[in-house]
Amino acid sequence: MGTLGAWIDYLNSMEGKEDDSFFKPYKEGKWSKAAIIAHMMFWDRFFYEERLPHMLKGEDLVGITERQVEEMNKKAEEYAHSGVSRQQIIAGALKYRQMIINVLQGKDLTKTFTIKERKISLQEYVEGEVEHDQHHLKQLKAK
Repeated sequence: MGTLGAWIDYLNSMEGKEDDSFFKPYKEGKWSKAAIIAHMMFWDRFFYEERLPHMLKGEDLVGITERQVEEMNKKAEEYAHSGVSRQQIIAGALKYRQMIINVLQGKDLTKTFTIKERKISLQEYVEGEVEHDQHHLKQLKAK
């Protein structure tokens, strides 16, 4: 099982490597690397700003709808192709992931909260995030 830091390691490994394919779909009909990284940044920002403060207090959280998920993904893809630079996308992704890690350090990850009436611990939520990372890292590393 990886950690939230594996995403930072990957982003840092991209530093200084020029990549002509960054803004092109990694496979026909798929997102570009830029869109995948922006997607991760948007979800990290959502986790950091909208979820984490409530999770740390053990509060009940509302679930998000499929429509909200699609909307967030669409906004991330649009952002990735809005003219921002490769460096801006990577820097934003690094910033939000590092902020999450900083907040979680030293926290009790057994703390529970509920999402849609399902009790879940911070540890379980983070493990789900790491699985999401692994899914996209596989895509990003595909040749």
